[in-house]
Amino acid sequence: MKKLGGWLVVGMVVGLVGFAMLGCETTETADNALSITPSSIALTNVNDTVTFTVGSGGTNATLALPLIWTVSDNSLGTIKSSAGLAAIYESKGKVGNNTITVRDQGQAEGLAVVNQR
Repeated sequence: MKKLGGWLVVGMVVGLVGFAMLGCETTETADNALSITPSSIALTNVNDTVTFTVGSGGTNATLALPLIWTVSDNSLGTIKSSAGLAAIYESKGKVGNNTITVRDQGQAEGLAVVNQR
């Protein structure tokens, strides 16, 4: 009887751990978000630049380097260079909004917007 009771306890523990893990895989939390500074900026001239920096959104989150920086519209501007926690965006002088996305190796992501006038 003791052996059966031990297996019952093990089964319950495994079941509870499995149940708890189900929510972790599909739920996106603030710990999976990165913050970009500045979060938005306006540029007016061709070759204007801005330096974006990134930090982890969660209090206990750590960034998994290297970071990958992308822009939504290469005709408006590009990431001229990036290193560590920063990237330099350069405007091509066209009017429009360009969304800057940064993603770390753990798939945490952050967004910023460049409004080009």
